Amino acid sequence: MKIVQSLWSKPGMPKDLSELKSHNKCGWSEKKYHYFSWALSARQLLKFYDKVELVTDKNGYNLLINKLELPYTKVDVVLDDLNDYDSKLWALGKIYAYRMQNEPFLHVDGDIFIWERFQKSLEDSNLICQSKEEGTYFEPLYKNIFLPIALNFEYYPEELDRAIDKDKSVRAICAGIIGGNDINFFQYYTAKAFEFVDRNTKHLDKTNSTFNLIFEQFLFRALAEDQNIPISFFDDSTAPTYYYDFTGVPNSTKYIHLGGNTKRNKFLAECMAYRLRKDYPTDYYRIIGLLKKNQI
Repeated sequence: MKIVQSLWSKPGMPKDLSELKSHNKCGWSEKKYHYFSWALSARQLLKFYDKVELVTDKNGYNLLINKLELPYTKVDVVLDDLNDYDSKLWALGKIYAYRMQNEPFLHVDGDIFIWERFQKSLEDSNLICQSKEEGTYFEPLYKNIFLPIALNFEYYPEELDRAIDKDKSVRAICAGIIGGNDINFFQYYTAKAFEFVDRNTKHLDKTNSTFNLIFEQFLFRALAEDQNIPISFFDDSTAPTYYYDFTGVPNSTKYIHLGGNTKRNKFLAECMAYRLRKDYPTDYYRIIGLLKKNQI
């Protein structure tokens, strides 16, 4: 199985050029951690997989390939095709990358770090995701996001209604890792996701960036269950799971995902920076040097 990562740079760009210093923070407390994260994520994936590909745009290519010198086995510079879309639709870059695939793949976010290859039983699955997002922790979140969409959007896939009616709840997935062997499903899913967005562009002011959770994570699970396609989860628990125990790396901790609010935790960011400096000092000091010269 091949690994795919994607970076659409527009969501990380400031709307006001006077805020250029905040460019590329992408949820981190400082932009240096964003760069450290990409370097550590890519390097660890390349330790265990022969094919680690990047889908990006011209700015992303300049950053990750020209500046950070990350040795991806293939790079597709295509995400400038999305530049007419609103920057708050950050998941569209990932959806585009899924749509491009014509062989089994696993898309891995740039804030995920592994210390062993994924199990073969997971890699052989039709559909793969990191974990479930359901139950008392996640359901109120998704309902609060989906309600204004259901009330104000002109269109949303009918499978979302069927999914809610089936269990009287909203159940989604975490797409930190996502992929599988069922390429036909991904073609259908990504077409639905783009239709969902394209038919509601004039209504985006009625929601915010949390809309991404609906057209990526809720839609994925609703479509899979509607077609009776099983999903294999890296973590099959129904409670929220957090993956940031750096003290166990590399012996007991094999997977870390610094997603969401954990990006703003300075201690965890420094733990991640320490791993990069310890294991890949050339990358670490290259980034430090580029920052000192204001080249990134």
